[in-house]
Amino acid sequence: MSTRAPARPPKRARAIVGATVGHTIEFFDFTVYGFLAVHIGATFFPSDDPTAELLSSFAVFGLAFLARPLGGFVLGPLADRIGRKRVLVLVLTVMAACSVGIGVLPGYDSWGIAAPLVLVALRTLQGFSAGGEYGSGSAFLLEYAGRNRRAFGISWLTFGTTAGLMLGITVVTALTATLGDDTMAEWGWRIPFLLAAPLAAIALYIRAKLEETPDFQAMSETGTLSRSPGREVLSRGRRLALIIGIGAMHATCFYAVFTYMPTYIGTVNDYGSTFSLISTMCAGAATMVTLPLVATVSDRIGRRPVLLFGSIGFAVIVFPVFSAITLGNPALALLSQLLLGVFTAIYLSASAATMPELFPASIRSSGVSIGFNIPAAVFGGSAPFVATFLIQQTDWTPSPSIYLLLTAICGAVASFLLTGKDLHGDDLVDDEKPATPTTAEEPARVPDPIH
Repeated sequence: MSTRAPARPPKRARAIVGATVGHTIEFFDFTVYGFLAVHIGATFFPSDDPTAELLSSFAVFGLAFLARPLGGFVLGPLADRIGRKRVLVLVLTVMAACSVGIGVLPGYDSWGIAAPLVLVALRTLQGFSAGGEYGSGSAFLLEYAGRNRRAFGISWLTFGTTAGLMLGITVVTALTATLGDDTMAEWGWRIPFLLAAPLAAIALYIRAKLEETPDFQAMSETGTLSRSPGREVLSRGRRLALIIGIGAMHATCFYAVFTYMPTYIGTVNDYGSTFSLISTMCAGAATMVTLPLVATVSDRIGRRPVLLFGSIGFAVIVFPVFSAITLGNPALALLSQLLLGVFTAIYLSASAATMPELFPASIRSSGVSIGFNIPAAVFGGSAPFVATFLIQQTDWTPSPSIYLLLTAICGAVASFLLTGKDLHGDDLVDDEKPATPTTAEEPARVPDPIH
């Protein structure tokens, strides 16, 4: 199979900026719902019991995560057939349109039962869209990155996820401080969703100007695109299992640190919402700084050492950190969340590159979309619920650390099983079995680097 020359640095830089900006807006749209759950619950699920309103709202939040694997199964293979860029434009358009739809959707008082039903449909579409974003984005950046800078290139995708989350927290907090709780409850909560329109327009303009990746263009020209990328991914059970194991820690730790920790610090341990915001913002800043730095190290020494250091280190500190937060010392609580953020970033800096490296270009987007969205839905989306449930059942405040410890062990085991030669400096070709070509030409086979 012929290959194209690597992308030149200016084109590579534009690809990183386009993917990162779009990913930031995508996950701002996806996660801002969680920060406005109280107001959404009151608008669409009115009840005499505020807790029932909140639970209904969070149920819809979780539904979006359950839709992610379906999006991965559909949109991942689509990106392997029609191109990464086209799917990246499509998913951002769907996500933004749904956000604007939520922003203008009449409440239960106006539309009755139709209002929450439409809300459920819009959030399901957002989850479906998010299921195609990560796999397509990671394949896009991997294929634009230089041979020895793949982790650095893909680290900006996770940087964008964190930035989108931080943007959501900042916008909601600023609006609440400016408008007040009553106005936010009445109509102010709609503003962050309506911001999706101008933000997405900018991101879509940038993405539309990007070129398709050199790898995909080469496959298109030589007729070696896979006809059944989803089926081929499912036939590689060992690699799929490795992605699920690595992705379990990837998703769980990220969502625990940035969506559950504010509740654990501010509400469970009574530090207050203002302090939990400051603490989470500091952890987010530390994560965003750490990601590209450690990714550069991973490009030099390999994925496996960084994955093992990140997962084992996280497992060692998670219980002491959760326990330290219960001591009532604000400085210690902030330092604890910051430390969790740093070790999460260490692991993510290598895991984000490892997952797309496990599959050849012909099925790369499918492999990540299918493999990662399963643990993202099962473990990541449920992390806040499981953490709250453990505290309720055990009456032991640091009990969420048990769940995170188990997922860290899962990540460490999967990382350990990455035996054989390291892929971080190798050309990535179809090294297990040939893709189903669209012509009689069949790509060359080389020994499998993962035994």
